Amino acid sequence: MSDGNGSSGSPRRDRYDVVVLGGAIAGAATALLLKRERPSLSVLVVEKSREFDAKVGEATTEMSGMFLTRRLALWEHLEAEQLPKEGLRYWFANPRVERHDQATETGGFVRSLVPSFQLRRDALDQHVLDLAVAEGVELARPARVRDVRVGHFAHEVEIESDEQVRRVACRWVIDATGRACLLGRTLGLIERNERHPTAAMWCRWKGVRHIDDVAARSSAGLAQRNVSSRRLGTNHYTGRGYWVWFIPLGNGETSIGIVWDRRLVDLHERADREAAYREFLAALRPASELLDRATMREGDFRYYSTLAYATKQYMGDGWALVGDAAAFLDPYYSPGLDHVAFSVEATVNKVLDDSLGRLTPAAIAEHNETFLRSYWRFFESVYEGKYLYMGEADLLSAAMLLDTAQYYIFVVTPAYRLFGRFHWMPVLGPKEAFFAYYLMRLYHSRFRRLAELRREAGETGRRNDGRRIRAFFDLGLAPWRMGARGLRLWLVAELDGLRLRLRRALRPHPSGEPVAAPGAPPPAA
Repeated sequence: MSDGNGSSGSPRRDRYDVVVLGGAIAGAATALLLKRERPSLSVLVVEKSREFDAKVGEATTEMSGMFLTRRLALWEHLEAEQLPKEGLRYWFANPRVERHDQATETGGFVRSLVPSFQLRRDALDQHVLDLAVAEGVELARPARVRDVRVGHFAHEVEIESDEQVRRVACRWVIDATGRACLLGRTLGLIERNERHPTAAMWCRWKGVRHIDDVAARSSAGLAQRNVSSRRLGTNHYTGRGYWVWFIPLGNGETSIGIVWDRRLVDLHERADREAAYREFLAALRPASELLDRATMREGDFRYYSTLAYATKQYMGDGWALVGDAAAFLDPYYSPGLDHVAFSVEATVNKVLDDSLGRLTPAAIAEHNETFLRSYWRFFESVYEGKYLYMGEADLLSAAMLLDTAQYYIFVVTPAYRLFGRFHWMPVLGPKEAFFAYYLMRLYHSRFRRLAELRREAGETGRRNDGRRIRAFFDLGLAPWRMGARGLRLWLVAELDGLRLRLRRALRPHPSGEPVAAPGAPPPAA
């Protein structure tokens, strides 16, 4: 554990091989891996906070879970301090739904066989930073970066700590400052993704009912429909234009957040956003079944008016952006820690290559092209317009099954069975992934159109009660089964779309009012 000034026992220098801006998971992991791989490197981490905030970002995926376990060697911490994650789970509602046993449910049936976790980020961030300091990383904390002067593999960082200013030189400066995007903004690289105008508000709650106990007491047999724990999954409650996460934390609290498309839901227009948040959740079925005795953690309510942004460039001559300092897209599917893992691993490899004299301008260019291609392909094929069909059980379930099947087949399974280790290539980053990219764009565009057909026919949410769609998360045949199930749901939805188009052609019908979950904000006109 470092002391109050962040001293690790190493002498203070005026020059380092690497200076990392930010000491949370992205920065701490970068510093830790650099020192483990090349102990001779001098590494300084500059962290502004005295202690880490319990920031959002609690759920891993299978790949970020692999990064934490096999690359960072955090099994002991994860087993002792964090919770396992049991995949993804979705709940859908319409006016016929009041309780979970009435809702359409999609999710894992048995336990996930691939490690992933529900995280308390403050505990994880501190643990990884402590490990980095133990490996010989110097830590300046609390310390504020006042200025960064970027050169050609020669930079100067001005640091303020305890009212003293210190200037250090370095060959590499790595921005891991999260949404502050300190270096990226200094270089004019960060731009909002205006094509994805989403916002979020969230808080941690105490006393949320345990959904598995609710299921066990259900007279409608809800418990018999599942083997694994429902609570340990990331539970999603969805509607047109929004989704809500329920994520359990290892200290007994539950993180609850609302994410919405500002074109479809108007929560951001409320002057008292915390009141809007409370009212929305109180009216949200069936989630409100879990909240009758729950209380919000005092002072923990957070709001982001804009979520999606991206850099124009990830790396230059001796500088790099990692994790949220480079880009953020959407918390749906929990890609944030995946992006941390991929960008940290790739950046560490480049810095190590440079220390051996093997880094070339072509390698830096390929790094930039790969990560930018990954971001924009992922956005265009998965997220663009997705909130238009969030509230349709069969369509969103089909998308989840098809997306997850490809994630396992092309990313997770090769990492575990082909490479046998965490691999740095981000999702849809390879040029050869164009087939998956175009396939995903195709079915997501079809789901958007089918949702609008239902809306025009007044059948929004019609399929959101009384159904059960199972998913399985393992490295065997499960991805293929999920893909086949997703294709079947897609086919049935297309056939139903023919019915709606035929009815419209034979008997013109005025646009009907959509069926929304009770208490949810009305969709935009």
